[in-house]
Amino acid sequence: MYSKRMSAEASTQPATEPKKEDEEEEEEDEEESSIVDDDELWKDITPIPQADAERPMVQIAYHPEYRKAMNLFRGLLEQDERSERALKLTSVILQYNGAHYTVWNYRSQILKHLHQTDPEGKHIQKELGMLNKYMGDMRKSYQAWQHRALMVELLEDVSKEIAFVDKVLKADTKNYHTWTYRQSLLCRYNQPEMWLGNYQLSKDIRNNSAWNHRFFLSFDTFPLHSPDLTPEQFTKIVDREIEFTKQQILKAPNNPSAWNYLRGVLRRGSRGLNSVEEFVIPPRIRRRNSWPIDLNKRSDLPVPAAVELLADIYSESQSKIKQALELYDLLAEKLDPIRKGYWQFRSQRTGPKQVTA
Repeated sequence: MYSKRMSAEASTQPATEPKKEDEEEEEEDEEESSIVDDDELWKDITPIPQADAERPMVQIAYHPEYRKAMNLFRGLLEQDERSERALKLTSVILQYNGAHYTVWNYRSQILKHLHQTDPEGKHIQKELGMLNKYMGDMRKSYQAWQHRALMVELLEDVSKEIAFVDKVLKADTKNYHTWTYRQSLLCRYNQPEMWLGNYQLSKDIRNNSAWNHRFFLSFDTFPLHSPDLTPEQFTKIVDREIEFTKQQILKAPNNPSAWNYLRGVLRRGSRGLNSVEEFVIPPRIRRRNSWPIDLNKRSDLPVPAAVELLADIYSESQSKIKQALELYDLLAEKLDPIRKGYWQFRSQRTGPKQVTA
């Protein structure tokens, strides 16, 4: 479907599965690409041109076949025709513009209509086969993922979806749409999930998507599958995640993903930031400035995220406001000057309120 007109970016990306080069598929592609020129097939459809201004400031140089296909598409859309020829026409258009959400939506509606008279689900199975083949190239298209979700819903078979997502993640471990689709499968179809996040984090501890997925599993999916979860069990989950995150921070102290995760766990577990104060401040403290040294003990500067967390801890205590302001000033002037304005803003919000007459 997409083999002839892939964008320059997509054509360089590895597909999820090797593409089969058989004559039947080539003939099908040829049929789809030439269907626009079959005047006899479209004799009952009145093409509708794009409603451009009479003298547009910028004239888009559409490919002639794409322009003709879109004119026919508007004619079909006006009649709300849901047929085999309409399905083939959407294939031609998506070869040129794989992110055309109106065409994707129309394609979904066509397949949904055809599925009503197809008890064996052959149309949907064929569509999923096409998506399996090209999803590696289309993995950054949220329209394609949404279309896939609708097809899976129609087929009512998710048995192969997690394995499919695993293949796509091998090509791109940080693709937002792939992770979101995986999470939707876990929630919508009540599918259990093992610790995929552990595996991904072992490969790249800075993979923010993997951190997000771990949080999703621990605090969203697991409770969903455990309706009888007791407060004691939840407390153990929070404790486990705090300890796990501490260990990962010690491995890579300047990893913002882990620090953000720690904050999220504390918030979800209704724990105060001060509960990790001893961890944030290492045993050795530079007495002159009273700010924590780098946790990995290999840097002349402290970890900015640790200093920020410590400042936030101090800002929650009226007796330590002065220390909090000193740390915000340290961040602004030395540790993170690129965000100086932000740290000054935080300092102003933390400091004593000025009463004006």
